[in-house]
Amino acid sequence: MMNWLGKLLSTSSDPLAKRLYPILGFVPKNVKLYHQALCHSSIDTPAYGNNERLEFLGDSILNSVITEYLFHKLPDKDEGVLTDIRSKIVSRKTLNQLAKKFGIDTFVQTNLGVKTPVSIYGNAFEALIAAIYLDKGYTFCKAFIVKKIIKPHFSLKTLEKEISSYKKHFIHWAQKHNKSYYFKLLGETGESHKKSFEIALFLTEESVATAQASSKKKAEEAAAKIACETLDL
Repeated sequence: MMNWLGKLLSTSSDPLAKRLYPILGFVPKNVKLYHQALCHSSIDTPAYGNNERLEFLGDSILNSVITEYLFHKLPDKDEGVLTDIRSKIVSRKTLNQLAKKFGIDTFVQTNLGVKTPVSIYGNAFEALIAAIYLDKGYTFCKAFIVKKIIKPHFSLKTLEKEISSYKKHFIHWAQKHNKSYYFKLLGETGESHKKSFEIALFLTEESVATAQASSKKKAEEAAAKIACETLDL
């Protein structure tokens, strides 16, 4: 006699529903949504449409659920800390890593072959969140995000201590302590296709760090890191 899971799986003739079960922990009802969530726009004639709109929706849902979760879990933390932790959880790098942990990269359909950017997997992960929301409803989707994504993969204490951007970290510290600061371009060298930028970071009119990099943004980040380490922030 078939058990309840066997009966449930047998109700769907779509192989994708059965393949997704070990990852999701449930059998999709509207499998078309999941096909769409896993289809990149590079597919010329997708049977179910591409995942761009679902990605847009999934991004909003993920941010909303994580925001509410952090608000209740960290009642003593200010807006800056909550925003920083949330940004680490939903960063493109983190979502790409989560997609691979869940095995989503093995499901995504593209026409890009070996040139497939890893960001496509993170985008598909967001689209999958939207598919769950549309298929199972907000309450179910919220529980899925909390139980399957946040709790098993993130430590809020670790995330709070982790510095994802030294520039943001420095600016937050400076604003919190009413310190004036600014970044100044000291010079640029090299040919147009291979430039090097030297940036200085000033704190209350005194240079506290200088750094060079291939772009102004990278040089500012490097200078901020030196400043944070020098000032022991």
